[in-house]
Amino acid sequence: MLQNKNKTAETNLLVSIKDFSEISDDLIDFVNIIDLKDPNKGSIGSWEPSEISKVIKLYKSKIKISATLGDIFDNKKFLTKLEKFDELNLDFIKFGLLSHNFNSLYEKIKLVSLNKYKTDLVCVIFVDKDEKLKNTKNKISYLKDSGINHILLDTFVKIKGDIFDFCDIEEIEAFINICKEYKIKTGIAGGLKEYQIPSIINLNPDIIGFRSAVCENRSRSGIIQKKKIKRISSYFRVFNSKAIDKAGA
Repeated sequence: MLQNKNKTAETNLLVSIKDFSEISDDLIDFVNIIDLKDPNKGSIGSWEPSEISKVIKLYKSKIKISATLGDIFDNKKFLTKLEKFDELNLDFIKFGLLSHNFNSLYEKIKLVSLNKYKTDLVCVIFVDKDEKLKNTKNKISYLKDSGINHILLDTFVKIKGDIFDFCDIEEIEAFINICKEYKIKTGIAGGLKEYQIPSIINLNPDIIGFRSAVCENRSRSGIIQKKKIKRISSYFRVFNSKAIDKAGA
């Protein structure tokens, strides 16, 4: 295994939320970021802006809030929706690196570079699509120069497997290390299971995201189970505590 030479003090726990009813103060006590994402509308299906605003009004002062733009392939539609979401006072906006063809794929990044946004943008790379991880690894400097400071590795077609079915732990670690060299924060998601947490968290990404692992019957469209969130949260508490102790040694 490669050695991660750029340790940070903390890895944050992100949990994706499908609707307003899943949010509570009890849940917030155990996670760092709530990610407003509707699994019934696609890989990174979006909430309605009115519902997002309701969450922000009640919980913005208590926790960081992320929202997904949806599975948008058309760059003009992407830009229009991004501008609307940028006015919502979110902490993060997640958008997928998706396009109708490869030639227009990175035009989306160019569009981002032409504007200044108030919200931190998270570029989602789908590792199960057309060697996206390899292609993105070769374009890290371009992404950074375009104003992308956050990248999340995820899977697009959830039923085909989790992130480890498309890339191994060494590939993920190498990607995290390259991003750290460019001061780009990284997130890992994609159908992660509880037993995989120790391997992923030891790589010290900035964020690890979950949905199916915290739901009933591991169904991403199912009901969130708080006992699962509490159990997963314990891995983060232990790891982050050790990391802080080591940093202070």
